[in-house]
Amino acid sequence: MVILRLLLVAVLAEPGAARADALARQPEVGAESRNEAARLLGVVLAGEPRIEAVQRAAEARAAAGRDDVEGWRRRTRLAALVPRLVAEYRHDERSVHMVGLSSGSEVDYLRSSPGDAVSFRLLFDLDGLVFGRQELAVVAAAERADTRRRAAVERATRLYYERLRSRLSLLASPPTSAHANSSPSSAAAPGATSVTW
Repeated sequence: MVILRLLLVAVLAEPGAARADALARQPEVGAESRNEAARLLGVVLAGEPRIEAVQRAAEARAAAGRDDVEGWRRRTRLAALVPRLVAEYRHDERSVHMVGLSSGSEVDYLRSSPGDAVSFRLLFDLDGLVFGRQELAVVAAAERADTRRRAAVERATRLYYERLRSRLSLLASPPTSAHANSSPSSAAAPGATSVTW
C-alpha cells in the first residue's frame, strides 16, 4: 500500500515537474533584450566616473566651498577684535621773536623751542562685534556662490546623462556609413554643446 501511494505521487508529480523544467528552459519574453541592454549599459559605464564625483567636481570648480564661505562670515565678526594701530610722529620748531622796549632797555631776542612728539594709538571697532560693516557683502557673496554651485551641479548632471545616453545609443545602433562617422557635428542641433571628458 505504501508503494502504491509512492508510485501514484511520482506519476502525478512528474507532469508538474516536467512543466516547471520546461518553463525554466524557455526564455522569458524580453529577457534577451534586457540582457543586451544591461550589457550595453555596462560597456558604457566602464571607466566612467560616478555621478557624485562629477557633481562634487563641478561644485568645487564653480565657486568657493561652503566651509570657505562660513569662514568669511566668522572673519567679518572677528575683525572688530583686531585693533587698528595708529603711529604718529610730530616735530615742531617754534620760535618767538621779541622786539620792544622794556624799562630802560631795548629788547630784541629770538627764542627757539624745538619739540618732538611720538604717539601710538590702538583703535577698536567694537560695534562690529554686533554687526560688521562687511557682513551684508559676505552674505550676498555666499548666496551668489551657492547659486553658481547649484547651477554647475545641474549642468554637470544634465551633460553627464546626455553623454551616457549618446554613447549608449551609438553603441546600440552604430552609424552605417563612413560619412556619419566622420562628421558628428553635422547632425548636432544648432546651439548644442560638445560633451567630452
